[in-house]
Amino acid sequence: MKKKTRKILFGMAAAAFILTGCSNSKSTADTAGSVSESGSYTFDGTITIICPVKAGGDTDRNARVLAQYMQKYLGVNVVVKNVDGGATVMGLQECLDSKPDGKTLVVNGTDLFVPYMQGSSKINIDSFQTVGIPIIDNTTVLAVNAKSGWKTLEDLLTASKEAPDTIEYGGKIGATNQLCGIAMNKEWNTSLKFIDVGNNAAKMTALLGEQTDVINISYGLATDYFSTGEFIPLCLLGSEKNELINDVPIAEEYGLKNVDFSKFFWVGTNPDTPDNIVQALADAMEKVTKDEEFIKTMESYYLTVDWLPRDEGRDFANSLYEKNMKPYTEEFLSNQ
Repeated sequence: MKKKTRKILFGMAAAAFILTGCSNSKSTADTAGSVSESGSYTFDGTITIICPVKAGGDTDRNARVLAQYMQKYLGVNVVVKNVDGGATVMGLQECLDSKPDGKTLVVNGTDLFVPYMQGSSKINIDSFQTVGIPIIDNTTVLAVNAKSGWKTLEDLLTASKEAPDTIEYGGKIGATNQLCGIAMNKEWNTSLKFIDVGNNAAKMTALLGEQTDVINISYGLATDYFSTGEFIPLCLLGSEKNELINDVPIAEEYGLKNVDFSKFFWVGTNPDTPDNIVQALADAMEKVTKDEEFIKTMESYYLTVDWLPRDEGRDFANSLYEKNMKPYTEEFLSNQ
C-alpha cells in the first residue's frame, strides 16, 4: 500500500503544484559531533524532537515512537519536548532559533500551513531543512454518534439538505478540521454548521455526549468508540482507501468528489544545518522506516510507513497544501 499511497497522493498533488527553487542543502561545517574518514557524521549528546502541540494527541504519540527508534539507529539519547502555542508556531520558531547542529528537530503536518494561510506567521515548510516524511496518515474519518441514526454518508447529507445549517460539525476554529468542513460543504453541496468545540479529545467528548453531531477524527484516536459501536465512521477523507480500515468507504463510493484531508508526519531542522548532518539524520530515519517493529507499531494505529527523504518530502508537503488546502483559503479566512 505505501508505494501506491505515495504515488497517488504525490501524483495528484503535483499536478496542482509546480516545483520551484533549489535544494536547501548546506555545506559541511564543524559542529558538535564528529566526521569519520568515510565522511559519515556521528552525533553526541542529546537530540531533541520538538512536538509543537500538547502531549496526548496523535502528533505527540508519533513523535515519541519516532524518538525511540531514532535513538536506536543514532546511538544517542533522543527526547521529545512539547512546545504548545500559536497553532504550532511557538514550537516551529524554537527550532528555527536553535543551533544549526542537527540536535534540534521539529515535527508537524498539515497544521503547519494554517498560520501561514492566516497571515499570522511567515513560517512554512521552506523555512526549514526537511529531514524527511516517514509516515503518511490516511486515517481521517467523518464520524457520527450511533444514536444519530445515520449509518452512511448519504444519510448525513440527506439530513443536512432537509434541514440546512442545523447539523453541527464540531472542530477547532482556525485548524485544519475547520478547513475540512468548508471543503465538504463546497464539494458535496451541503451545509454542515461549524461549531468550535476544541481539540481532538474535546471533539470526541462532545460527540459522545451528543453536544455536536459530526466530527472528523483520526481513526486510531477513536478506535475504542468504533469498536464498541458508539461511533460510526461514515467516510474516509482521503483520495484512496486505507487497506487497514478497508470497510470505511471514501466519498467517490457515494458518487461524490473525494475530499482529501489525509495527513503527513514531517520532520525538519534549522535551515542552516550543514548538509552532511541533515543527511545523517535522514539516513537514520530511513532505517527507522525499514524497521519491522516500527512498521508494526505504526500499523497498529492504521498509519502507513513510507519514506520521502529531504527535498522529496518537502515537495510532497507543499504540493498537498497547494491542492488540498489553498483552494479554500478565502472562505477559511472569512470564517475566522
